Amino acid sequence: MKDRGLPILRSPLIRNLSRLFIMPGSIMAKIFPHMELTLKQSGVSETYALNTRSYFAITVTVAVIGGLLSGGAVSLPLSASGKPDNMLAGLIGIFVGVMMVVYMMAYPTSIVNKRVKYIERNLLFALRSILVQIRSGVPIFNSFVSIANGDYGPISTELKIFVEKVNAGQPMVETLEELAIRNPSMYFRRALWQLVNGIKAGSNVGDNLSDIITTLSKEQLVEVRRYKSILNPLAMMYMMVAVIMPSLSITLLIILSSIPGAASSLANEQTFWMLLVIFTILQGIFMMIIRSKRPNLIGG
Repeated sequence: MKDRGLPILRSPLIRNLSRLFIMPGSIMAKIFPHMELTLKQSGVSETYALNTRSYFAITVTVAVIGGLLSGGAVSLPLSASGKPDNMLAGLIGIFVGVMMVVYMMAYPTSIVNKRVKYIERNLLFALRSILVQIRSGVPIFNSFVSIANGDYGPISTELKIFVEKVNAGQPMVETLEELAIRNPSMYFRRALWQLVNGIKAGSNVGDNLSDIITTLSKEQLVEVRRYKSILNPLAMMYMMVAVIMPSLSITLLIILSSIPGAASSLANEQTFWMLLVIFTILQGIFMMIIRSKRPNLIGG
């Protein structure tokens, strides 16, 4: 899972202009203190070398530029036609600016959610692989290197950073603690903390890891049951929207078409096409809802 990134965060022009909005950026950083952790967990801070204040300054810059451009795009044609409407242009500019702020604030969160999804999808497989290697006599650091070089999605990416830091001389336990703090997945953090505690206490890391895997497997079963309980009412609603309502609507239109005068106003070809579009969109929405409710630990 690779994020394509936002080119505007790398743009020298945007970065230079954002210096004019450092003060609003500082104010927003105080209003939204949680954004600092979100930027770290999403990797935006490290990838673009931005702190929270700088990110908010860029957010304000993008909002101002977007608002001015959209407002100007509306105002100029109206002025050219002899019907200027500065209020309309101003409202559209404000609306676009607010939408840009909302998008920029939601961008790191969307990255975090995607990372959590792909981390937890591969977590059990990675932990089982580490457990097998440890019980086979492989040192724990070498097992982490194996996972880092494997195909476990963002887990491999995270462990590559871990391996690089340890090879550079940073203590392994300290690096694991940093990884646990930075990581957005609750399950992955829990596994890392238990590994750290096991290493510090000098206990059998394999036994600790086995307990983690057992706990995660139970969590997986609980999520499957919860998902099943959510699917039951959703399935009934889907049947209503996808089967019953279309059938009743078409039956009603067929009956109305037999009434003189109703065929031209209601039961016509345009109405049937409109119903097809509406119910197709509704079915697509239901499919998206069902997919969004799917637990991360199930995978697939």
